Amino acid sequence: MLFKQPIEKVFAEVKSSPKGLHNGEIDRRLRDFGPNQIAQTKKKDYRIEYLKEYISFFPILLEVAGLLALVAHYFQPGEGNDILAYAVFAAVFINATFTFWQKFKADKAMEALLKLVKSEAMVLRDGETMTIDARDVVPGDILILSEGDKVAADAILFESNDLYLNLSVLNGESTPSLRNLNHGDATRELDAKNMVFAGAAITNGNGLAVVVATGEATEFGKIARMTAEVGKTETPIEKEIKHMTKILTLLALGAGVVFFLLGWFSDRGLLISAIFALSLIVANVPEGLLPTITLSLSLASQRMARRQALIKNLNSVETLGSATVICSDKTGTLTQNEMTVQTAWLPNGCGCSVTGKGYYEDGEWQFTGEPGRSPHESKSTTFPTLQRVLQLAAINTHAQVDYKAKTSFGDPTEIALLVAAQKAQAEFGDWEKVKEYAFSSERKMMSTLVKPAGEYKESLAVKGALEAVLPLCNHWQGDSGLQPLDSDKIAEINRQNEKMAAQAYRVLAIATKVGDGENDLVFVGLLGLMDPPRNGVKEAVAQCYSAHIRVMMITGDNPITARAIGEKVGLKIDEVLTGHDLDHLGDDQLRGKLRDKHLLFARMASAQKLRIAQLLQDNGEVVAMTGDGVNDSPALKKADIGIAMGSGTDVAKESGDMILLDDNFKSIVAAVEEGRTVYFNIKKLTTYILSSNVPEIVPYILSFFLKIPLPLSVIQILLIDLGTDQLPGLGLGSEKPEKHIMKRPPVGKDEKILDREVFKRGYFMNGMFEAGAAMFAFLGFLFLTGWEYGDLDISDEYHRQAMTMTLLGAITCQMANVFTLRSWEDSLWNLQGTNKMIWFGVGTEVFFVLLILYAPPVQTVFNTATVPLEYLLLLIPFPVMLLLNHEWYKKRQRDKWANYARA
Repeated sequence: MLFKQPIEKVFAEVKSSPKGLHNGEIDRRLRDFGPNQIAQTKKKDYRIEYLKEYISFFPILLEVAGLLALVAHYFQPGEGNDILAYAVFAAVFINATFTFWQKFKADKAMEALLKLVKSEAMVLRDGETMTIDARDVVPGDILILSEGDKVAADAILFESNDLYLNLSVLNGESTPSLRNLNHGDATRELDAKNMVFAGAAITNGNGLAVVVATGEATEFGKIARMTAEVGKTETPIEKEIKHMTKILTLLALGAGVVFFLLGWFSDRGLLISAIFALSLIVANVPEGLLPTITLSLSLASQRMARRQALIKNLNSVETLGSATVICSDKTGTLTQNEMTVQTAWLPNGCGCSVTGKGYYEDGEWQFTGEPGRSPHESKSTTFPTLQRVLQLAAINTHAQVDYKAKTSFGDPTEIALLVAAQKAQAEFGDWEKVKEYAFSSERKMMSTLVKPAGEYKESLAVKGALEAVLPLCNHWQGDSGLQPLDSDKIAEINRQNEKMAAQAYRVLAIATKVGDGENDLVFVGLLGLMDPPRNGVKEAVAQCYSAHIRVMMITGDNPITARAIGEKVGLKIDEVLTGHDLDHLGDDQLRGKLRDKHLLFARMASAQKLRIAQLLQDNGEVVAMTGDGVNDSPALKKADIGIAMGSGTDVAKESGDMILLDDNFKSIVAAVEEGRTVYFNIKKLTTYILSSNVPEIVPYILSFFLKIPLPLSVIQILLIDLGTDQLPGLGLGSEKPEKHIMKRPPVGKDEKILDREVFKRGYFMNGMFEAGAAMFAFLGFLFLTGWEYGDLDISDEYHRQAMTMTLLGAITCQMANVFTLRSWEDSLWNLQGTNKMIWFGVGTEVFFVLLILYAPPVQTVFNTATVPLEYLLLLIPFPVMLLLNHEWYKKRQRDKWANYARA
């Protein structure tokens, strides 16, 4: 590993020097290594992408049905099959266009990656400083790094002055990392303290570094390549639509073949039998199902957007209902992403806390008292000491806070110190910085030598880990002055430090002295900082567990902090695994742990998140994965549902299926609830649409084998499928979550929408009632008006009246059907609230009924006629029976499940 080598060996390896490359070397290296850019994947041809929407299973089924309708029209014109064909083609066109538009801006991760790479770089070549296009940077170039720059390539530092690097685009952590000339204890490039990386930002300081990797060889490029290579997992709804298409195709073809043979063997002739079979196949295809599902998913995505979850891919809506594991980030998702000072402890034993958790909230310090004194007495005597502690902490920072504009810049910990000092009204701005002892992972402390403006006396402000600061102290600050630091006081300070750490606080020790030098310090206090959990997250996590969904934290933070926060938000944690632990676990071992334990993952790298997602999927889990950085994009793309943070990088947003606009874990749980609701809503609307297929098919069959007029025309079938069924079906698709939806297990991977229960309720229960209603209305009208069985020579007006009764029999039953299907399990009478879209849909159906009964232009189009009012009474019994029968069936199902649960 080159970063572990002495800098002289690094220069020798890349054949360069501190003065940079000779200009004559540049062209050769550009040829050898290529330009410093991420190779773009082949751009999509959106014309081809649009055409793909026409060649998936369900559109093909509808297209074949339309072609068959045209064939039937060719051999037997005047039956309306041509109108049916054109309407089916129009439905396919609208659905394909709508779906394509939803996907239009998806999968552009590579373009977003290129936007993040700096377009220019300052380099040293032949000893001269020059600014070049970042694409022309080559291995061996010397990068000149300054505050505010984005690094153009991976490089090893050989000169560094207080240089801090923001690596959030690579590791997801927003805290700037100090860079120096020592690699530390790193075992990989990304952890090396003496390296800078392409795409990362310089937040402070400056330095010089020799380039060791460009383009796809950089850490940035490796993640980009990994993202491009990861195939997107097919969503459950995509699988289910394929499954539904196959089943419905087989049913339609099977029915067509059976009745073709029956007609042929009953001497109806080959042509007539073939046309009848084609018409039956078309009648069996639910033309309105795909558009209704698509619009239902769209409505669900709009509801999710109102709950701060923006869905990019419609098919991903239902996937959330199947989620069995949520792999969540910590910072900003489970926590508020605002590191704040929440408590302080002074060596006189006084404890303090501060109100106002956010950076810009007003707050004040409160005192809990000390031995022998009330909180009021403690405040009057100790408040100046607290102000001094916060003053020392604040002047020992690089951060900046603008309270009026509510903006901040710098390390979140240092911002928190400024805010805490401001809430204590501690003066810390009028100081001149003389010298700084920078923080490093080895020192675990930072010191700043300052003097008040206009004075000559210098003071040293020190902050850091207690184990680093306390050994350098020999006094502590008491109310009456300095006190010797004896073993009892050291033990007391250590006990308080352990107590605060156990409460998930990040503890900083504050010390000072007059003059320079990090020795003979005066200990002045401890500050407890925390990125507090978001409000409501604990309840949301508990809701996940009640919904049989496991929650796993995957974070780049350290394991102690991660576990403490996890416990605060109610995570079940059997074991904490670090990235180092993962490297020593085989796939089988890790797969077993993922299956049997509640795990928390800390210090994770991007490839490790991807591995976790893959192994969870191997275990049969449906994985929802959150992320916000470039490093998260491969795992987001691999997961069943990738959830990008709204505050995250463009790359993460483009790789994910959903964008969490408020970065809040609560919104994920709300989206899961919506996903489950979508699944059952689609199940209900599928049952609803299949129910109306039966009264379309049965009349066709009976008219073929019995001596009765045709009960229903093709255009009337079309009116039901693409007309009266659509709005009530959308109403079912927009039904609100049922009250028990988050107490049942997730929708299983093998659980089908088009299952035995849907067939039973759709075809063999409600559908048969509707077929009975249609034929009862048709034949009842004929017999009551004097028709004799076998008389096929009836007037056109009389025939249209009879067909109108058939049509109304199906429509009125669908009105009752939509209400009883509002809940899959619960009684209609116990549902809370009303569904305005269903009422609007039913109102539209009533309006259609009036038009086909009394509007001549509409009657001409749909072959209907006015029917005397007394005959319409034939329509009443079957809708009532259908509704009562289905409610009785649901009660039997509830009783059966209740008995099963008791057993």
